[in-house]
Amino acid sequence: MRVREQVILRTIADENLLIPVGDAAIHVKGLIALSESGVLLYNRLKDGCSREELIAALTGEYDVSEREAAEDTDAFLNQLRELNMLLED
Repeated sequence: MRVREQVILRTIADENLLIPVGDAAIHVKGLIALSESGVLLYNRLKDGCSREELIAALTGEYDVSEREAAEDTDAFLNQLRELNMLLED
């Protein structure tokens, strides 16, 4: 899976923001703030990866259990799905 190319990540005033462009700007109103872990997941999804790879990225970067990482990953992926920003192969 990967994120749509109609979304770009920018850091503005120390805040990480997803900015919808093109057709995505029609469906998503406004900007989406990401946490540090959200940025990590987003950057992995830009090149495409699996849910398991995302979980491994979180457990490798942060002191969290695999269960916590799985819950956080699923919540992040669900938010992207709701915003129609996720392409699933």
